[in-house]
Amino acid sequence: MEFIKKTIIEKINSYNKISLFFHEVPDFDALGACYGLKRFIKDIAPEKEVKIIGLDIIDDFFSKGFFEFDHTHVGNSFISQSLGIILDTANEQRIWTNRHRYCKELIRIDHHPQVESIANIEWIDPSYPATCQMVAELLFDWNSKYVLAPTAMYLYAGIVTDTGRFLHSNTNPTTLTIAGKLLNTGFNRQSINDALYLRNYKQLKFDSYVISKIVFLKNKKFAYAVLGKKSFDRYDIDVRMSMVQILNNIEGVEVWMSCYYDKTKKSWRGSLRSRELPINQIAEKHNGGGHKLAAGFTLKNKREIRQIKKEVIQYLQQVQKVY
Repeated sequence: MEFIKKTIIEKINSYNKISLFFHEVPDFDALGACYGLKRFIKDIAPEKEVKIIGLDIIDDFFSKGFFEFDHTHVGNSFISQSLGIILDTANEQRIWTNRHRYCKELIRIDHHPQVESIANIEWIDPSYPATCQMVAELLFDWNSKYVLAPTAMYLYAGIVTDTGRFLHSNTNPTTLTIAGKLLNTGFNRQSINDALYLRNYKQLKFDSYVISKIVFLKNKKFAYAVLGKKSFDRYDIDVRMSMVQILNNIEGVEVWMSCYYDKTKKSWRGSLRSRELPINQIAEKHNGGGHKLAAGFTLKNKREIRQIKKEVIQYLQQVQKVY
């Protein structure tokens, strides 16, 4: 691991132009890793040009009032002279803009299980709960005095979200150590909390609607909610993310799932979650993937939801026989 981190640092030092890439439907881990890495590089080497690619064509919804999106278009002429760094992205198909292919060389830093090789240099380690934790370790090893409050704030935001506020089982002692070091820079945590957890009354009503759609199967070990195409419009909610977190922490439920229609992609999307049982293999069968206990998928049509429900039930039956 130390060798790969040293190699990444040396490669970044050798380029004056750097392009950063995140995955489609970006979360705080993907964006936080990009923004944190960009800020650090600009602080330690102001002469370098660092661009986050695709901010000009992404919906402001994903900024959550936390990230400041630069809507200036970055041309391929810049990208073709740059080192590309792909962050928090498990497979090439999900890279936003897909313009990474113009880069001179590519680095990938990711905490998802590896399904394919994309870059010349790859640091892939699923034992990390967040890509932001990997980036934070890299930067502290590089030069800790340049991990300033703005950089730390972005990286902390990604760690907080991908660990579920340190409640998920993927949180390890090193996670808390890194989080503590980031907190010591003195950034304002309230800005992160406000961006992530403040909800208006419309959102609360929508959450209640999602709860009303929950169905239990397999002796209540499997719970799911399928939201109709017009659900978001009915509650005047502009939601582009899964609502699966609303199904979290239901006593007795081992696997849970949400499905919704994404108007921007014109396709049905969904998320699977589990308390202990690996479920990423089910998502991988349906144009998706992710972590062992948290995965997403994209469906060809709504009828495919029935097939996923069937596969989850069969899986729970198999597990029950084993144990």
